[in-house]
Amino acid sequence: MKIFKVNGLKYTAILLLTISTFASCMQMQNRSEITTATKADKYGAYLSELHARGQFNGNALIIENGEMVFQGTFGIGNFDPVDSLELNSVFRLGSVSKQFTAMGIMILKEEGKLSYDQDIRAFIPELPYPGITIRHLLHHTSGLPDYSRIMNEHWKTDLAYDDPEKFIAGNEDILKMLVVYQPPVHFKPGEKWEYSNTGYNLLATIVSRASGEPFHKYLQEQIFIPAGMANTSVYHYIPSFDEQMPNRVFGFGTKFNGVDRFSTDAHYLNAAYGEGGIYSTLEDLMKWDNILYTDVLVSASTIEEAFSPGTLNNGDKTDYGFGWFIDTSPNGKKVVRHMGGWAGFLINIYREIEENNCIITLTNNNSRYFNMDDGLIDILHNQPPKFPRTFIADVIGKKVQNEGITAAIAYYQKLKTEQPDHYIFNEYELNFLGYELLGDQKIDEAIGIFKLNQEEYPQSANVYDSYGDALLAQGDTAHALSNFKKVEAIDSTFFGIKKKIDALEANAIPGKASNK
Repeated sequence: MKIFKVNGLKYTAILLLTISTFASCMQMQNRSEITTATKADKYGAYLSELHARGQFNGNALIIENGEMVFQGTFGIGNFDPVDSLELNSVFRLGSVSKQFTAMGIMILKEEGKLSYDQDIRAFIPELPYPGITIRHLLHHTSGLPDYSRIMNEHWKTDLAYDDPEKFIAGNEDILKMLVVYQPPVHFKPGEKWEYSNTGYNLLATIVSRASGEPFHKYLQEQIFIPAGMANTSVYHYIPSFDEQMPNRVFGFGTKFNGVDRFSTDAHYLNAAYGEGGIYSTLEDLMKWDNILYTDVLVSASTIEEAFSPGTLNNGDKTDYGFGWFIDTSPNGKKVVRHMGGWAGFLINIYREIEENNCIITLTNNNSRYFNMDDGLIDILHNQPPKFPRTFIADVIGKKVQNEGITAAIAYYQKLKTEQPDHYIFNEYELNFLGYELLGDQKIDEAIGIFKLNQEEYPQSANVYDSYGDALLAQGDTAHALSNFKKVEAIDSTFFGIKKKIDALEANAIPGKASNK
């Protein structure tokens, strides 16, 4: 093992040794050291550049031909107080948790405790959705609506968002909401593919009911312990949970000014599991990758089915197996992969299963630069790495902070004219920046950004709604009402717009003139 530093950031490269005969042993070893060290430098340099751009804060590990060739840490694990990431830091996996939920189902299937084509109401009889099978849930073809909307509308709405009592929402609470409010399905089971957190949340409930054990305990006993994943666990709501993970890192964000940080770690749905809820480390995920090449957990045929695409009612194939997206490598070989994003964390696991290569990145300060792994895949296949384009709000936010709103808008227009391919321009970027400024009580600056957004995307109802919110914050009720009515004219079903219009018209407060 050699230890390297790139821009002061430590990482390690494991040297691959290829030994054919005794006579050629030293020659092959020297060649391998040169090649691998050079590639490790490329991985480190690429990630260091991403870190310098503000596009990566986290840990990374690369496996080539079954051997770890790179691992490194880049950035901080928390900002209050500031502490550095370590190789054994524990990250929230978000939707990467789905592959572990699927494995729980697969183990139970091999034990004869369920079948993939069994109606889910065999385990959840109170659920008011007929004709949905376990396979539909695994493949995201159930048609079930996302539970987050029903929870947002009805879960303890009388409490403040940060009230501790609001944070106890778990799988049984979500199930009760689905039973009580019965939001309609989006399509008949098997008719289409649509990513569904609800489906995997229900799969966790099925694992628990079919096994007779709590979900977190079942996965611990059947997956984590056999795989040697000593630092992996399922979140379950108890006051001491974080204390059980001394190396746990926290999700945080950096404001568009590039300076101020804020916590993103808390969410009232953190206690939900199946679709998310698992915490792990680089080392444990490497063990997970390794064990999937064996029959320790389930048979090879079961793994093969998990890595095969689903089939719709009309015979069309999807690109999703059991907890894994199905893809191909640059060499045309089979890839299984998944991304997870939640509460400031962005997790990627990319496995070239026919080539025994794997890329794992764990991030706690980025849910926007989701394609930064593409550059690592390039390096893996000996190609120059592609860097992600920069989101325009990251640039303009700093301009607002340092030079003011007029200079920021002028710079936006210059970049869009001269370098359109270097940045990501869309209405959501400006919207995010505007609301951040509004939250910081920089109302004039927010109005400037929202007005720019309106000029750039005049057909969008959302830009008028946001501009109206900023005008309302300024006290310009007349022009705010005018913008809200434009929203209604474009999209009469826009969330909350009728309520805003009715409130302003009922108050009938004369608006002051505005030159915005």
